[in-house]
Order: sequence, then structure tokens, then C-alpha cells
Amino acid sequence: MQCDTEENRVLSIPLADGHLVEAVSYGSGSLCLSVQVGCAMGCPFCASGQKGLIRNLAAGELVQQLTAARAAGLSPARLTLSGIGEPLANPAVPQFLLDQQRRGLPVSLTSTGHPLARLAEFCRLPHNGLMLSLHAGRQPTRELLVPRAPQLAELHRVLTALWPTLSGNRRRKIGFNYLLLAGHNDSEEELAALRDFLGPFPEATLHLLELNPVAGSPFRSPQPERIAEIHRFFQQLGANVRRANRWRRLRRGGCGTLVVDSWQKSPTGGTE
Repeated sequence: MQCDTEENRVLSIPLADGHLVEAVSYGSGSLCLSVQVGCAMGCPFCASGQKGLIRNLAAGELVQQLTAARAAGLSPARLTLSGIGEPLANPAVPQFLLDQQRRGLPVSLTSTGHPLARLAEFCRLPHNGLMLSLHAGRQPTRELLVPRAPQLAELHRVLTALWPTLSGNRRRKIGFNYLLLAGHNDSEEELAALRDFLGPFPEATLHLLELNPVAGSPFRSPQPERIAEIHRFFQQLGANVRRANRWRRLRRGGCGTLVVDSWQKSPTGGTE
């Protein structure tokens, strides 16, 4: 197992079949776990899924990441299934979440909403937060940035039907991630469409995220002044909007940067 030396510690964990997964221990006390080897979503800005989906992680491999973190001297206060992969698509995740909650370790998740048939189930699980990654206000942009995710209209339809069945506390634990990408999803038209999408879900939190650039990638987040403008726009609408915390802005702490250094480490050539 290898760790970097930043405040965010990246753990590279070998699996029995020769693949690697990575987990990130944030300085805030959260441990971010991967749920799949690879990812099927095909996001072009994301290094983590460049080789597609290889397989789901088994329940023991989810626990293995937590065990590795503790062996490295870390004591996570909470877990987030926000690393590589789509948690809704891994059948081992619900039981893992329940097991860890019973042990007093709260678990949050990040998902594109795929597969939609499982979204209601996951919304009702005793999670510590379910963040749905939108990254677009309009469907053509969504297809560019998250090409294999559910369509925005379908996601909106499922959430609109689900919302009245959730308690106020449960609604407040659902949020939306929006990774700001200059020239792609930061236009006035795109933000207006995002505003309309969020309308029926006033209790939810909007998280404005910034991309940690990957070498060779053309994607970048807007300049800080533009990010501040977008933040103010949603604040003035009365939205519960937040910006990325400092741990997420550290090198390899943000969206899409895992496994950048790991592809050469796997003896089989496989990566997540």
C-alpha cells in the first residue's frame, strides 16, 4: 500500500486479482472509498474512468480499504463512497452502508443517479448524505460531460415523484454536485436551466465543485471571480449553495483525479 504525503492521503490498495483501487483520506476526517474497479460513466474530464468499467468491488474489498486506512494510522470519522465508480450499480453497497452505520461510522454517497431504478432505494437508506452529480443544466451538456448517466428529465421525474414521500430530514441529506467547467456548463443559459431543475427541491444542497486539472486534459474550472459570481447567483435565489472546501481543492483531492499515477502500478495493466 502506498500513501502520498499531502494532508489528503491517497492510499493505493492492491486487490487479489492484481487490480488497484484508491481511497482518499481527507484532512477533514472523511475517508473516500472506491466502489468499482473503473467506471462506466465515461466522463471526459475524469481520469478515473478512462479505461471504462472493469468490475464491481466485493463487500470484502470495500472493507479492505477501511482496514488499509486504519493500518496506515488513520482513524476516519466518516466514510464517503465518492471515489471511483457508481455506488448505485454495486449490489454490495447497501449492506456495507448498513453495517458501517451500525458500527457508528456514518456513510455518504455520490452518484450520477444510475441506475435510476435503484435511486429510491438508496434515498431511503440510512445514509449520511446522497449527492447526485448533475454537472449540467441542459441535456446536451449532460450528454457531453456525463454521457452514460440518466437523462436530466428522467432524473428529475423520479426525484419529483419521490420528494413528497421523504421526511424533511431525509430531503436535507440529498444534494446536487455541479462540477464547474469553463466554457461547458458555466454559461447564463446553463445556470438558468440548473436553477429550474432545482426548483422543486428547495431543501437540497447545491455543491459547486472545482476540477483538479489532469495533465493533458483540456478541461478547467472557471476563474475564481466567475465561481464567486455563480455562487452569489444561487445565494440570491435562496438556494442552499456551497463551494468546494479546501480539502477538495488540494492536489488529488478533487473530482476525477484518482488513479492518475496508478496505471503503471498494476501488474495486470488493469486500473480503476
